[in-house]
Amino acid sequence: MTTESAVPARLRVRLLCAGVAALLCACGPGGPKRETNNGGGGESGPGTGISVLAGDAVTGGSVNNKGTAARFNTPRGLTVDTNGNVYVADEGNVAIRKIAPDGTVTTFAGLPGAAGTTDGNGNRARFTRPTAITIDGNGDLYVIDNLAIRKIAPDATVTTVARLSFGTFGIEAQNFPAGIAADGNGNLIVTSGVDTRRIPISNPNRSTTLENGAVQAIYGAGQLVPRGVAIDPDGTVYVADLTKTLSRATSGATTLTPFVGARNQAGNADGNASMARFQQLVALAIDKKGNLYGADAINNTVRKITTPDGSVTTPAGTATSTTLRTGKLPGSFAQLRGIAVDGGGTLYATSGNAVVKIVLQ
Repeated sequence: MTTESAVPARLRVRLLCAGVAALLCACGPGGPKRETNNGGGGESGPGTGISVLAGDAVTGGSVNNKGTAARFNTPRGLTVDTNGNVYVADEGNVAIRKIAPDGTVTTFAGLPGAAGTTDGNGNRARFTRPTAITIDGNGDLYVIDNLAIRKIAPDATVTTVARLSFGTFGIEAQNFPAGIAADGNGNLIVTSGVDTRRIPISNPNRSTTLENGAVQAIYGAGQLVPRGVAIDPDGTVYVADLTKTLSRATSGATTLTPFVGARNQAGNADGNASMARFQQLVALAIDKKGNLYGADAINNTVRKITTPDGSVTTPAGTATSTTLRTGKLPGSFAQLRGIAVDGGGTLYATSGNAVVKIVLQ
């Protein structure tokens, strides 16, 4: 039997349930969503746009966790394996970090905060200044570490492939190597502030110089001059060259040939090969269709270069903005330092102290 005092209470419960149901319907499954276009790095939903895979653009640190709870310290180069794992040269933490597809971050090799040159497995290895990273067809990683090239096997065993002499690279930090890519013929292409070399992994002393010159001298500044490099399946090498244009060299060639841009003319122009302009392509990546993507520092945008015609567009980023704004494109980025692409065409970039995911289509 229902008493008079029980009716209002039951009615209140029904009204409360109705209100919750209405809220869920308005917000969709899972309740209210985080604002994605807020500049703070919230994760965006499915479809095209920019989202944070791991880390926080503003706050640095060394935390292994998932998504935005993880922390990096000046992450630079990155690469992606066939399983969708992202490997990051975490310069400030002197370590190589691994991000699983769900955003979970672990330290793959090295020990954050402990610099050195020791070879070994996992956290027993030491790095000095990891800045660029690539992966070959066997799943081996190759890292530019100060003036050394380090190899990391799939089981996280680190060995030193070569130690590059000061020689051509010079003693200034701006002349150090800071770009690397692996071809399908057992070679590494390494860029520095003064040259580009093709280095056989089996015999690093027999390298070929593809270009030689120098960036504008900033002696004593201690600034790296990273220049992007990428290789297509046919072995053609694409390099952000010393004259601020994009050049290429077919497999086996001994020199670079101009491809996009005009010598020593920097800028922010899209268009065909001769009209396009870049500021500083610090990193390059190439997808299965042969499209090149460049992290264009200073402009702080992602540039797309189609091959073979060399047409240039800007699919992501707002020129000169330095705040990460996630959500729908074009959005904007904190400082861009690296870029990579997976087998499905999804882009990943290091932006400030975060690693972001960029879906263009």
